[in-house]
Amino acid sequence: MWHRQLHDAFNQGKRVIGHAFNHAVKFAGQLDQAVGLGKRVFSALQPAIQDLGGGSGVNRAVMSGIQGYEAGRNEVMGTHNKVQAHLSRLRRAAPELDL
Repeated sequence: MWHRQLHDAFNQGKRVIGHAFNHAVKFAGQLDQAVGLGKRVFSALQPAIQDLGGGSGVNRAVMSGIQGYEAGRNEVMGTHNKVQAHLSRLRRAAPELDL
């Protein structure tokens, strides 16, 4: 009896974590698309901004923000790749967990 309850609790926890992870990945993809769009729009508007006299300060601030985003994105992607590698090793070592 307790074995079944433990099994059900494990599967429920696995399902909750899986759904949370999938939602986080979807959100991160949407954020990445929005930042990519912002970069393209800024690139297209940069000549107009410079013509209006706000070139150096605005350009420096936007580029600083983009560099910060890229650094954070690279760190998150590196961590994601490490987690995927650990999960893959765990799946090979203990296939009966059905991860």
